[in-house]
Amino acid sequence: MKVLFVSGIGGDTRRYRCLHHQEQLTLSGITSTLREPDDPALYVDAPTHDALILHRVAWQPAIADLVAVMRARGKPVIFETDDLVFAPELQDRIAYLDTLSPEAARRFRNDMTQVARTFSECDCVLTTTNYLAEAAEEHGKPAFVQRNAVSDEMVRCAERAHARPRERGEQVTLAYFSGTGSHNRDFATIAPVLAELMTRYPQVVLHLSGHLDAGPSLQPFSSRIRRAPFVAWQELPELIAQADINLAPLELDNPFCQAKSEIKYVEAALVGVPTVASATDAFVHAIRPGETGFLAATADEWRDHLTALVEDGALRARIGAAARRAVYAAYLPEVAAGSLAATLGAIVARFGHAPAPGDEVATLVAGQFVRRWQEQAAATAQAERQADELRRALAQRESQRGANGAPGVAETRAAQVELLREIVERLQGSRS
Repeated sequence: MKVLFVSGIGGDTRRYRCLHHQEQLTLSGITSTLREPDDPALYVDAPTHDALILHRVAWQPAIADLVAVMRARGKPVIFETDDLVFAPELQDRIAYLDTLSPEAARRFRNDMTQVARTFSECDCVLTTTNYLAEAAEEHGKPAFVQRNAVSDEMVRCAERAHARPRERGEQVTLAYFSGTGSHNRDFATIAPVLAELMTRYPQVVLHLSGHLDAGPSLQPFSSRIRRAPFVAWQELPELIAQADINLAPLELDNPFCQAKSEIKYVEAALVGVPTVASATDAFVHAIRPGETGFLAATADEWRDHLTALVEDGALRARIGAAARRAVYAAYLPEVAAGSLAATLGAIVARFGHAPAPGDEVATLVAGQFVRRWQEQAAATAQAERQADELRRALAQRESQRGANGAPGVAETRAAQVELLREIVERLQGSRS
């Protein structure tokens, strides 16, 4: 079996849902390819792969071509997601939109609508949690769960961090690793409880990593709050290992938060740090309360669990060690590999069908390839025309400047602004 991944988004989501999957497939002896949605090589890949996985890809002509070829060949088309991106009707619940300008938010909403269109064109969904699988089925698609798993390199980084000796001292470090500014609402759900704990326990310090607004309730404790910028995933284990307690709050009444995976627990467990997490679908699946971590659904539960961990270093060590054993047993690549291979095999068996005659498929692919080449040639020609126009405009400005003598500073700035406006107008006109 050969699997073709097309990923429409980068960062950690591509890493977990494409690169880690590829590593797992390799362990099972399955070949895979990863492409960008606009890669012309897709037209060569489509006739040679046995399953197509579209990872959060917006609907566009190239994807329509790709789906048509796979359909003609009788091969399954799978929508892959780790988030609730196929439900545009819930867009107003997305915290990330709070961080965007109006224009960026408009583009994001439009992209999400096109991603939902891709979802609608697929045979089934491969996703991270039971909650997301149920949501996909409510939107009319059969769904399969393949939980997020770690990579070999993640394990190596975590083992180095875990092995490094540390002087804990009397301080107890609570840590929150936010990643993006979209988690301000999540953190706000526990900020008052953290303020209470920092009032009661002077040895407690708070480590905040990534883009986060801590809020007014924690302002009096600013001298005990450490800040760290967003770091690459290879450096994250070292940062987590410096903590005593990992915090994983989410808004329980937000469907996008309920859809999140348990990866924050997994990443902390790799270095033996215990987690207190909101009682969302994924954390409930992953954490055995009181054994491998703690779950909290109310402020009182957050307060009780954090108090127990702050006061009892032996409890922290016991929970952290148990969590590490549990993650090694369930989330390593070699464990996930068998599950992924079996799931994809079941999808191919269920959604595969007899192909169209070979000459029909060849004609379809050839026609699509020619059209793609023509579109790219036209786009290249248009870009060259725009560049020529801009060069002529610049030359004209320079000749006018030479004829009129050297302008003053104000005149130069005004001319530059006018030229930039002209360039923007030309570019906007070419896109409309």
